[in-house]
Amino acid sequence: IPCGPLLNKNKKHEEKLVMFTNQSEDSERCESMELDNKILSLIERNTPDPRGVSLGATSSHRSPCSVKPPGKTASVAHFLQSTARMSGAESSTDHAECAQSSRRKNLNSLEQKIRCLEKQRKELLEVNQQWDQQFRSMKELYERKVAELKSKLDSAERFLGTLEKERLQSPRESFPPHCRTSEPLRRAEKEKESLNGELHELKIENNLLKEKNALMNHKKQHYECEIKRLNKALQDALKVDCSSSPEDRLGKSEMECSREEMRTEMEVLKQQVQIYEEDFKKERSDRERLKQEKEELQQIIQTSQSQLNRLNSQV
Repeated sequence: IPCGPLLNKNKKHEEKLVMFTNQSEDSERCESMELDNKILSLIERNTPDPRGVSLGATSSHRSPCSVKPPGKTASVAHFLQSTARMSGAESSTDHAECAQSSRRKNLNSLEQKIRCLEKQRKELLEVNQQWDQQFRSMKELYERKVAELKSKLDSAERFLGTLEKERLQSPRESFPPHCRTSEPLRRAEKEKESLNGELHELKIENNLLKEKNALMNHKKQHYECEIKRLNKALQDALKVDCSSSPEDRLGKSEMECSREEMRTEMEVLKQQVQIYEEDFKKERSDRERLKQEKEELQQIIQTSQSQLNRLNSQV
């Protein structure tokens, strides 16, 4: 069997195998170089730097291996898609952070408004308490004055009654003129002066009560306007909070308690205003009653004056 042709064929096959392996290594080297060039060009687009690798250099590196297999181009496209996804995710996270910061700013502004309303409400409650104390003290003083005037009026009536009894019981001729006129008339004049002074004080007190009543009515109107303004501001703040998006309600659970407390305190404030209205009505009725008592006192003073004049004429 001739062995020469077989050996030649084996040598040719070995040479072809070596050439094929060399070509595959060269193609893989070119593909890796082109992948590196793609990555460099992507980096240049994202972060441009004059000191970086120039486009000419990348093109010069790219020219020796212009032919590339389709598998490597698909891997490069997949890499570009992944980088695009990463950039989109970063932009979405930035947008979410901006929205969260704006929501926090809105919540902070609402909390500041609620604190301001709470402060104004506390100041209004303090003023109402002071006003209530002043009103009650004035009412007690007025009641004491009326009780004192009643007691003095009763004593004057009793004194006039005793004078009238003495005049009727004792005969006119049994006493000399200076004994009949000295002591009773002196006491009657003193009582008359005291009654006139009390009447003058009562008139002054009545005028003061009228002025204070007008001032309290003015304060009441001012407080009612202030309460309406605070209610409107609180309703506006609640409307703004309710109209916000669900993402804006991060601290809603913490703010609900304070809002409920504010609502209850506003209800208490309204009840206090109703109580003040009832007090004003009661004060008006007391003032009318005082006016009637003053008229009765004037009538009693007139009767006592007529009795004193009659006693003087008899003396």
